[in-house]
Amino acid sequence: MRRTAMPAPVTVEEVVGACLDGASLLVDVVGEPGSGRTRWLGELAAHARRRGLLVADGLQAAPPGRGVVRCLDDLDRAGPQTAQPLRRLLAARPSAPTVITYTASDGQPPAWLMSCLAGAHEAFRTRRIPVGPLTREAFAARLPPGTGPMREALLYELSGGVPGWLGLLDSLTSRELREWATGDAPPGMIALPAHCPPLRELAALAPEQVEVARCAAVLGDPFAPSLLAALTGRGTPAVLAVLDELVACDLVRAVEGGAPLFRFRHPLLRTLLYSGTPPGRRISAHARAAEVLGRIGAPLVQRAPHLARSAEQGDRRTAGLLARAAQDVLDTRPATAASWLRAALHILPEDPEDPEDPEDPELSGDHELSEDPEGSAEASGGSPSPGGAHGPESPEDLEGPGDAAPGRAGPGEQFRTAALLHHAAERTGQYDECRRLLPRLLEAAEHGATSVPRSGGLLDRALIVDLHARLDFGLGRRRSARNLVDAELAPTRRNGDHGDHGDHGDHGDHGQRLLRMRRAAMAAAEGDLSTVLDQVYRTLRHSPGTPDVLHMDAAATLALAAATTGETPEPPDPGGCAAPDAPTHPGDRPFPGPGRASAAGAPGTAEAVRTADALSDSALAGRLDAVARLGWALNLEERYPDALRLFTRALGIARRTGRVAALPPLLLGRGFGHAALGGLSAALRDSHEAEETADVLGDAGRAGWARLLRAWITLWCDGPDDAAALADRVLRQHPGPGALRETAAGVLGWIRLAQGRPEECLESVLPAARSGERPPAAGTRVLWWSAAAAAASETGRAAAAREYSALAADAAAACRTAGARAEVLRARARHMPDEAAAGLLSAAAELSAGAGLAALECRLRLELARRWVAAGRLEDAAAEAGRAKESAERMGARWLHGLAVDTQRRIGACRPRRTSAPDGPRSPVGEVLSAREEQILDMVCRGMSNKEVAGELFVSVKTVEAHLTRIFRKTGARSRASLVAAFATARPARV
Repeated sequence: MRRTAMPAPVTVEEVVGACLDGASLLVDVVGEPGSGRTRWLGELAAHARRRGLLVADGLQAAPPGRGVVRCLDDLDRAGPQTAQPLRRLLAARPSAPTVITYTASDGQPPAWLMSCLAGAHEAFRTRRIPVGPLTREAFAARLPPGTGPMREALLYELSGGVPGWLGLLDSLTSRELREWATGDAPPGMIALPAHCPPLRELAALAPEQVEVARCAAVLGDPFAPSLLAALTGRGTPAVLAVLDELVACDLVRAVEGGAPLFRFRHPLLRTLLYSGTPPGRRISAHARAAEVLGRIGAPLVQRAPHLARSAEQGDRRTAGLLARAAQDVLDTRPATAASWLRAALHILPEDPEDPEDPEDPELSGDHELSEDPEGSAEASGGSPSPGGAHGPESPEDLEGPGDAAPGRAGPGEQFRTAALLHHAAERTGQYDECRRLLPRLLEAAEHGATSVPRSGGLLDRALIVDLHARLDFGLGRRRSARNLVDAELAPTRRNGDHGDHGDHGDHGDHGQRLLRMRRAAMAAAEGDLSTVLDQVYRTLRHSPGTPDVLHMDAAATLALAAATTGETPEPPDPGGCAAPDAPTHPGDRPFPGPGRASAAGAPGTAEAVRTADALSDSALAGRLDAVARLGWALNLEERYPDALRLFTRALGIARRTGRVAALPPLLLGRGFGHAALGGLSAALRDSHEAEETADVLGDAGRAGWARLLRAWITLWCDGPDDAAALADRVLRQHPGPGALRETAAGVLGWIRLAQGRPEECLESVLPAARSGERPPAAGTRVLWWSAAAAAASETGRAAAAREYSALAADAAAACRTAGARAEVLRARARHMPDEAAAGLLSAAAELSAGAGLAALECRLRLELARRWVAAGRLEDAAAEAGRAKESAERMGARWLHGLAVDTQRRIGACRPRRTSAPDGPRSPVGEVLSAREEQILDMVCRGMSNKEVAGELFVSVKTVEAHLTRIFRKTGARSRASLVAAFATARPARV
């Protein structure tokens, strides 16, 4: 067959166009099943019919016509019986332009198909069109409406962008999808939909192909033929022959370069084969795989998945190997580590009497944790223990008094494995499992088993208490967490139970530092600044040579407490208890003081940010809770760019290291910053993902905060009706008292105000403003009093409006941020005459603009425009409405944009009618405007967009733009808003 060069058509329109131009094409549409090949053929057939071409089914003869399009799906699977009619069709010269399109997999086509294609007539020109995975955006468009960003990302990751796999994945919950994406092996049993395309491929395999493919699925990607041969009991040549057949079917593919390895075409193919293997056969296959890998000296991490799925009850050696392997991957793959540790706990005997075999080289080597001993603290927002300059504490810091001894006394394997599992489960947000394990760990500590060899101090009593307190505090059991830590820090407990380590040791007690920082973090979250200062000062005063990570942690805790309370932290007087090297100059004190939030670059926060920037990712990985506190402190100080940079870096670390529990607070912090700066689309995505992730983790509190943030953003993007549904849901799900419910009531008050229901606004927002609950930030009550002032003003209660604006000013004095001061000016403007109110709103808008608060500035300019309209200053009103409209368009705030357009139309309606002078209307610079330009200018003045003007006049948008260019030149205006203002002052009134 002669191959003729031609322009390469890659779309259905180009293929149909080539046929209409007289070309005959043989088009090979390649791609794996489910990638969209059939959809591409369907689009081609539909477009061909619309263009008047005949679409023929199968290989039957077609009547002569303008042109013929044939679509042959899965031609490589049609079988040899198709060869004869296909050969006749391809060998004959087409009587009319003909397009023959067929789909085939990426594997080696069968011999009969290759023979038919090789005999095609020379009139056919060939084209190969690959249909690959969809882009992220195209894939998202195929998902059901309302699919959240977390689920969307998981579906895309697991499917590889191939939509044909959605039938397999759609039936799984978001929790199951996350466990699948982060685990070390596919689930054993999944529902297989009948319409899943790859099932047809597997059904056509021969028995020996199925056996080899299933054993390869047990080994996992990539796999070596030699290991597969050992697993199947076949010779390597026989296995290679079957692999060639599987390659021809495009089920497996050779890995290019390096060692001779193979992999499945798609990871989900392995899942289908693995799930289809009988459980007993899977267990025996894993046992053989573990044996073979052990015999060749494979790394322990490679053997662990097979050991976990084949070990027998009571096999202590295997349990020890699994614990070793889990410790190796704990920092990078905590979900995998957790699955291995669960298996280890399951197979360990309940009361092991014999110690580990000291002669076993795989169990006797020292194996320190490379991570901080307490695990990640991000699940509850608590403070981690102090660490060394590289993030995790050094082995010397981690060891308790008993860890230095090489003996094997202590709770043994059960407790060491349980402690490791607790850390892994906490990092992945498995809170129920953490609570099941904690009593066992506390019991071990209570009986004096405070350390285990090679555990890195994981069973230190202080650490266990910290774990319990962190978990309780994060799940809302705050009083229990405080009491637990306070009891442990009491002198009787420290001196009576553990000996008097004192508070003045040169190196300090790592357990006491840990618990004091935990207590400080809890106090910071509750706005108890005096307790924060006391605990941080005690921690750092007794920690000579303070590591950078501990310094950052302390600074973050102090900064958050200061931003939450609005108070200035001052160090307590150390009196005679100061360490010998205690600084005497205030600027040299060993802990930072953030000062007022209004101070640009507050020293403590700035120092903490510099420390965080200087630390490596591995150092910050164990301190993500401190990073979250620091980021929130920056948010509350309105240093949003710094906060966004910090949150984005921390999110990258959390995702790379599998610390799922760290995601909700970090996403919430970043979403808050995006919303303040006007990045509403990014803020919605972050808040939605935080809500999804928290729901999956069972963290109802953070899910509620994320839903509330989404309601606030939705108010400005889509309007109050959609936002009200989200805020109402938070109130229904959190009926009890607390900061979340009070904040939800305040947000709902703003929504009712936007809905034009001021009485309901007051009913909702006044209890929140007067609540005894401490709000999440010092400036929160400013918002509630401002909303109350607006609602009171709208209901004619001028005295109440003045009272509420004064209360807003009092609340703003605690934080003094630009946003709070602008909100106070806004509240005062509620009960002022229009001219005076406009002055206050103008100052508030400029204040917001200077701080980069785009969303607040847009809302203020809208209010300012309305006040100018009421005052009769239409040119000023038009300028402010134009700026608000442009800002809303940049932010993607559709509802605010609609309000701005409505305001512009109101301004246009208030303008006096114009009369035409005999020589035509003139611009302010004296040039005459044409009748069409006058008409377009009038429409622009009414707030119409270029597209709306074009539709009204039945002209193109480019024509409108050309007229506007001339109008700008003639009027001397530089923007749309200034054009409206100039026109209003220049046009004579019509009578």
